[in-house]
Amino acid sequence: MEQWEGKASAKLPTAKADEAWSLLSSFCSLHLWLPGLVETCRKIAGAEGQPGCVRYCASPPGDDGKPVIWAYEELLAFDPARRCFEYKVGDNNIGLKRHVATFKVLLPPSNGEGGCQLEWSFHCDPVSGWTEDSLAAFLQTGVEAMAKKVEEAPQVTAAAEGQPQYMI
Repeated sequence: MEQWEGKASAKLPTAKADEAWSLLSSFCSLHLWLPGLVETCRKIAGAEGQPGCVRYCASPPGDDGKPVIWAYEELLAFDPARRCFEYKVGDNNIGLKRHVATFKVLLPPSNGEGGCQLEWSFHCDPVSGWTEDSLAAFLQTGVEAMAKKVEEAPQVTAAAEGQPQYMI
């Protein structure tokens, strides 16, 4: 059986890897980092940050008042030391089957550049109505939006400007 694989990434010039991870590591906060695409992200079962945690994610509603896209996703692995987590998509309305994704916050290359990089990868069965490239492009749009939101976060901008950081 054919399997699709893809990867999307975005560089964050200012945010350090630990800063980005502290903002993005909550499995049930996707709606905070992908507004407009994900309106709802809530825990359905399990404990946050623990394998077995299940979240429900949904896009804003369409003309019929129902979410255009929705999915249940189960956390498979969570590794704060490596700043990554892996999850599988369960029941959903866009045809994803045997879809497993990994999200990572990576250190910058050792060439002296600052910041960090976000990486979102997947492997899954082919999806009706999509191509492997269009699914990767969908993730690319998402990871770029997340990177922009992280760079705009108050603690990241304060650190970049050399100001004291206050957690709210």
